[in-house]
Amino acid sequence: MAIIAIYFLLVLCLLGILITYGLYPIWQVLFQGKPLPDLEINSNTQRVTVLFAAYNEQDVIEEKIRSIYDSSYPNQLIEVWIGSDKSTDNTEDIITRLQLEFKTLHLYVSAGRSGKAAIMNILAKKAGSDIFIATDANIIFNRHTIEELVKYYSIANVGAVAGNLTYEKENIGSGTSKNEYLYLNIENRIKQTESNKYGFCLGMEGGLYSIRKELWSEIPPHTFMEDFFQTIRVFDQGYNIVFNELALGFEDVSTSLKEEFNRKIRISIGNFQNLCRFWKLAMQKPFPFGSVFLFHKILRWLTPHLFILSSLLILYTPIALPYTLLVLVVAICQIIWVRFFPPGPFTYFCTMNLALFIGFIRFLRGVNSSVWQPTKRKQNES
Repeated sequence: MAIIAIYFLLVLCLLGILITYGLYPIWQVLFQGKPLPDLEINSNTQRVTVLFAAYNEQDVIEEKIRSIYDSSYPNQLIEVWIGSDKSTDNTEDIITRLQLEFKTLHLYVSAGRSGKAAIMNILAKKAGSDIFIATDANIIFNRHTIEELVKYYSIANVGAVAGNLTYEKENIGSGTSKNEYLYLNIENRIKQTESNKYGFCLGMEGGLYSIRKELWSEIPPHTFMEDFFQTIRVFDQGYNIVFNELALGFEDVSTSLKEEFNRKIRISIGNFQNLCRFWKLAMQKPFPFGSVFLFHKILRWLTPHLFILSSLLILYTPIALPYTLLVLVVAICQIIWVRFFPPGPFTYFCTMNLALFIGFIRFLRGVNSSVWQPTKRKQNES
């Protein structure tokens, strides 16, 4: 009986990894559902408030602000609130200078480092519009980003709109940037399909989404993935979440494997925070929400756990020795490859899952702060 239980658990572990990284994405890509109609922008457009936190963003902050106001959306209907989390570079000076040019540009300066969640909660209370656009300092808008983020609010049951984060193709290299670009494209296609079929995507990117003011929920202290928190709260209030591939935001090309590794650790901490908050909701609403949450997110977050457990189970099977030797050979080859060549998809996959597991360990130790360091804006390809 014991050996049967071992094989049963082993199959479950391997099936969990296969579903989240293979079967579920393929299913979503093959059966994409019916998209929402492309709506015209109503002449009676609504006021919008663009909100974002910034810490030491002097390299990108002016380009960011100008991209917001260089919009096809009427400038007189755009309000911007930036929260500086006690920046120590020229970020605040640049914003202050630009306030002379853009009269609806506002700056809030935190008395001390408090983290993105705390900053966004404060900005949400100061905002005067019915539609919030949450973004990050390094996400650059094009002329139609804002109008694409707000046009679906003419549909009463739409509570939030997820934007489409991408990289400029000409800036894609051969290492980490290429792997991250491929991952981001696949993830966006899955979100588009979920939006088409189920009326919600899981979840919105914190760098680019809009939300009705009355649906904004105060973010709990020390939360890292506030975008996923807002996603689930909007869904739980009975509203749809549209993914709009035309609402484009252009992100810095991530070329450093080390920088991406550290970013994924922060994301992992937030993932497990939200898993603890919302697993009961998945049980209460098993379809479609519960199944999408399980196959798209939970199993992916637990992939390193499933791999470790399956490896331990294999030690009790006849293939224990060859499996151990195979793992050692693969590990040595990975070390050599990373030393001399740009990281390929397999290296990227292993590194990101290691970051997931480290984030889980840090979550278990307790999270007492969501203060962050921005990803370096000028990186070396790796």
